[in-house]
This record gives sequence, C-alpha cells and structure tokens, in this order.
Amino acid sequence: MTTTEFGPFARSPLALAAEDVVPTGNEWLSLPDIRAVDGAVTSFNVLSLAHRGLLQVSGPDGRPLLRPTIHVDDRPIEIAGLEWSVLAHWIPVARTRIDGIEIELTHCAPLGVRAAFVHVRTVNRRSAPVRIRLGAEAAWGRLERITYQPAELTGTRSVAPGLWVVDATTFAYRTDDTRFAWSIVHDDMEAELGGTAQTPTAILRGDTRDLAPGEAAEADIILSAGLEEMSAPHNGKALHERLDRHGAQRVIAETAARLTAWTRSTGRDDLDLLMNRNAMFTRFFAWGRTIDGEETVGVTSRSPRYYVSAAYWDRDAMIWSFPGLLRFDPAAAREALGHALGPQLRNTGVHSRFIDGVVLEDGFQLDGAAAPILALADYVRTTGDHAFVAARAAAVDHLAATLTGAGDATIGLFISWQDAQDEYRRHPFLTCANVLAWKALGELGFLSRTLGREDAAARFEAAAERTRDAILRHLVVECDGRRIFAAGWDGAEDHLIEDIPPGSLFRLPALGFVAEDDPVFVATADRLRSAAHVHGNHGAPFGLPGSYRLPFTTAWVLADHLRLARFRDEALRILMATTWDGGIVTEGLDPMTGRMDRDGRAFATAAGYVAAAICDVFAAPKPTT
Repeated sequence: MTTTEFGPFARSPLALAAEDVVPTGNEWLSLPDIRAVDGAVTSFNVLSLAHRGLLQVSGPDGRPLLRPTIHVDDRPIEIAGLEWSVLAHWIPVARTRIDGIEIELTHCAPLGVRAAFVHVRTVNRRSAPVRIRLGAEAAWGRLERITYQPAELTGTRSVAPGLWVVDATTFAYRTDDTRFAWSIVHDDMEAELGGTAQTPTAILRGDTRDLAPGEAAEADIILSAGLEEMSAPHNGKALHERLDRHGAQRVIAETAARLTAWTRSTGRDDLDLLMNRNAMFTRFFAWGRTIDGEETVGVTSRSPRYYVSAAYWDRDAMIWSFPGLLRFDPAAAREALGHALGPQLRNTGVHSRFIDGVVLEDGFQLDGAAAPILALADYVRTTGDHAFVAARAAAVDHLAATLTGAGDATIGLFISWQDAQDEYRRHPFLTCANVLAWKALGELGFLSRTLGREDAAARFEAAAERTRDAILRHLVVECDGRRIFAAGWDGAEDHLIEDIPPGSLFRLPALGFVAEDDPVFVATADRLRSAAHVHGNHGAPFGLPGSYRLPFTTAWVLADHLRLARFRDEALRILMATTWDGGIVTEGLDPMTGRMDRDGRAFATAAGYVAAAICDVFAAPKPTT
C-alpha cells in the first residue's frame, strides 16, 4: 500500500507495451481501449436496449476519439513514454516527464454517473518559469452497433455547443430524430468546432498559464453520453459539479475507496492485482446499465476487442462471471440474478441471446440450463437472502422445468446439443454438463426447502442420485487398463476420450461430484495430462490440457487446476508467468512460450471465473461489519 495524493489506496504498476490498451469504466460507460502510448481515448461505448447491444463511438481512420493536448511555451508536447499504474486495481494513472515537464493522466469513471473524465496534471520541474496551455482534440468518425460484429450506423453526425450547459460540446447522431448523443464538458476551455458532416471535430483550448518552478496546472475533460442533445451534456454537467465542489483528487479518491471496499487480499501484491483487476473487469465489462432502459444487463464483454462481445450466455454469465461478482460485490450479484431470472428467463438454456432476452443463436446447451440454478443457490447460501428466492418462486419452477425437460428417461442422463465450446456434438450426453445438471438438481432440492416445499425437495434430491448413478454407469470407461471419465457419449458405443474446457473434467472435484483423490478422477487427470492426449500439451513449460478448439492452456483449466491441491503450485506458476493483457486474463496462454492468446482478449466473463478461483483458494475471509 502506498499513500498518494489520492489517499491510502493501492497503486499497482502495469506492464504494458506501446501497442497495448488499458480499459476502465463504470456501470454506464465503458472505455475499452485507452492507448498505452499516449493516454488517448480511442473509443467509448454504452449499452443500448433499443440496439440490443453496444453503441460504440470511435475516432476516424485510426485517430483517437479524445486526445489530451499540452502546449509548453506555445509549442505542442508529444505525450510519450508513459508509465502506467492502476489505483484501486481499476483507475488507470499514467505518468511521464518530458523536457522538464511532469505529466500525469488519470482516467476515472466515478460510480453512479453517466460520464467519465480525464484528469490532466502538469508540474513544472524546470528551474525557470514556463507557459502551459492544456486542452484536447476530439474527432468522431464512427458510430457502431455491436453484438459480436460491428455494424456502422449511417445517420448524420453533428457537433454544436451543449444545450443549457456552459463549456460543453455535444455530438449528436440523427436519422428522422436524434437517436443518441455524447458530450465533452470542458471547463474554462474554448471550443473550435469543425470537421465534416461525417467527421465532426472539436479543438479545445484552455487559458495559457505561467508556471513557476514546482507549480502545477490541472484540467478535467469530461466525457458523457445521453439519449439526445439535452441529456448528454447534462450528464456531464452533473459530474462537473462534483468536480467543482470537491476537486478531482477527492472524486478520484472517493471512487477508489468504493472500489477498494470490494477488493480481497491474498497477502501477495502480484496475486492481489491479478485477482482484483479481473474481478473489476467482470464487474464493469460483463455487466452494466443500459443508457435507454437503465436496467442491469449481462454480456460476454463490453469490449469489442472480444470476438463475441455484447451478447448474453447463461453459462458465461452465471457460471463464469457470477462467482466473481458474488465474492467481491454481492449487491451486483443480486442485480445480475435479477437479469438472469427476468428478461433472460424465458430462453434459459438457449445458446446465446441479445441483452433483452431475445434469441441470438439458437441451440440448447445443458450447462446453460443448469447455470442460473447454481448461481441462485450460491447466492442464497452466501447471503442468506431467502426473500430474494421467495419472490422468484415461479422462476425457480421455470428453471426446474427447463432442466428436467432435457432428461432422457430411458438412459437417465441429460441431453445437450452443444458442448461447452459452443459447438454441435453428435454425442448428446456430455459428462461435465451432466455433472452440472446433477448439481443443479441437488440445488433445486435446497431451493425447494428454502421455499418450504419439502416434497419437491425430496423429489429433486432423488433425481440427483439417479443422475449420479447414470453418470458413473455410462460415462466412465476402461482406457489402457484404467477406468476414466469420458468427456461424452453417443448413447451407443462411442465415447469421447478428450477434454472440453471450459466444461473440463478437471472441474469435477470442485463441483463436489468426486473427491480429488478418487481413483477414476486421478486416472482421468493422468491421461489428459499425458502424451496420450493429443491436446495434452505434455512436457510444455506452460502446458495444461487443451482441446480440439482451444489447443492451448486455457484460463478455465488454469483456474480448475488452482482448486486441485495436486496441481496448485504448477497452475500458480503458469498463471503468474505472464503479464496477460495488462493484468486481465485472456482465453489462455501459449503452452511453449507463456504468451497470452491475443484473439481471446478482453474476455470479461472468464475474468470472473479466474478471479473467483484465486479468491477461493488464496484470499483471506472478507471481514464482516
């Protein structure tokens, strides 16, 4: 812990290359790609119910959307050589010194406001006075609707002074009416508006100040969003008023204090950064509030850097992200469950949906059908909030009917059309998914008792026992003289002898299905980690078993290995062997080099899965108040 001008909050250094980006945001606004090279904001986005995904604003032709500028003695300084850290594991702070001028950029999205700001601070470290002018350049090049793939919206774009807000500039998108707007609030800066109809721009210039040696100059550049030309600048004005009354340092410190209240500690600074940073990423990039409906919704990621961003998946939301929410911010976990048991309920188990619950990709996934049941039971056990489940008894009935409707009465197992990697499999009976169904049946027993339904509880518990027997009877096979778990079965003679992360067989002990030292599980683990498994990555220095679709060491299997005493040290070594993506996990690592997988960056739901595993294994219990 270090004491800074922002208070006694952890400031952790980030290892970043010049081409990297740094994300931050709050429940309303996401800044997914702040450039590490110069601190410019390349884009920002909001969640839109009307557009069933993200609305993303970005700059034109590789130029940033918003770039702070600094002039010294009437000449521009090129901001470069930034050293990055994060305050409270989430608020990016960049520092550099150029030609005797100390520069600090802090990107902060205070909680509860529809805005974010860049705090620019310069200090004259020369021995003689200098003339400083702070400002910014803004240029709007694209507005895109994003659910997986960006689709450019082709209405008109314009720039004008903010309505009823002094020192504000508003950019509006119109078709037959204004559909979206965003603003920059720039106190004590003049705005020169220009550009073209397709690329409106604003050049912001503050007053020139003479700084004596050691004297500082500061400015706050506020970015806000709204539904139209009036709400956008007023959302920024609300933040400006907080900054005017309290000052940027206090607003940043208050934001850091709220974030810090959610953090956990392992006693290791490096592990704390990885755990808490990923918990923050799942909190603010897997969940958020829609700009036009104001309700909480869940997505795979609010960053378009992830290749299937801005859609809802039961498994991703409730099995991967939700445990991270529950361990760090139970109030957010409650809201997330409200979304899963509200707009998303009717299509539970369907492959993927838009944020309003409408089907995006059809196809039944058994793990998705079990996921909300497991999350709800985990929430009730953790918080004791029985009233929450009592108010949603009908939702519990719907979840139970969806799950049991996927059962095969003759075989005693449950059917899935797609595996945990979202691919169709000819084999309908998948082992990890059936273990999730077994656990969900037991949890339906627990939830039924919570609701005072003893007869129903007994029926679910009996069904769970029958499912367990069927799994052991049909999904355990003889292989090279040892009995192992297959990954799946076609219902006749063919078993899948493989692993399918993220529905990995390495999860079975953590799910409570078998003990870690169970002979069948030990034999399964041995085979999957050996040269006999084509994707086992056997002998690779950073190798853990992969799969036909993800042949590298995945973040999920790393998390699953952390929970196993036999493999914990190895998993921790691999986990800490890379800087990941500025401390945020990707889909996995190269088994030979340890370098992160670049295609699976900004994966917000998986970040919660890893954060929860680190927390459960290494973190001290959270103090009770």
